[in-house]
Amino acid sequence: MIALLKQNKLIAAGAAALALMALSATGMWQWQSNAYGKLLADQAKNHEAFLRQVAEANAAVILKQQSDRLALEQRLATADKQSTEKLNHALTENDRLERLYSSADDERRRLRIEVKVARADAVVSAATGSGSVGDAASVELSAAAGRTVWDIRRGMIDDQAKLAYLQEWARQILGAR
Repeated sequence: MIALLKQNKLIAAGAAALALMALSATGMWQWQSNAYGKLLADQAKNHEAFLRQVAEANAAVILKQQSDRLALEQRLATADKQSTEKLNHALTENDRLERLYSSADDERRRLRIEVKVARADAVVSAATGSGSVGDAASVELSAAAGRTVWDIRRGMIDDQAKLAYLQEWARQILGAR
């Protein structure tokens, strides 16, 4: 019986040691779990702060881009308005001159252009008028040719205004980069 009692004591001591180890392992697991949970919570907090900083930086960039775009649009609108006003003024002046030309009497309606020709190539009449410029000769255009000159002039004014507008537009766009 003593042997049985010794054996039971040994089993009880083993069971107590096992229970103590299980309790110790559970305590360690609990402590480690809390430490790991705290580490995960800190990481989540840091990640959230990082994402907030990135979002704020992106928002600042977007606001600046919107501001720059608005300023560019305003500059382009101003350039467009000025260009349109210049074009309208030039076309109005061309129309005024054309009306003045077409409402004149037959003598004044003739469109004359002073041209310079080399003496050897003088095919044009050499008669010089009171507005002579030396070796210049006067060429008189037909009525249809005169209208064509006004149309060509109108086209030139229009093309020059468009070219100036596009150049200003390109300067504004490229200057904004």
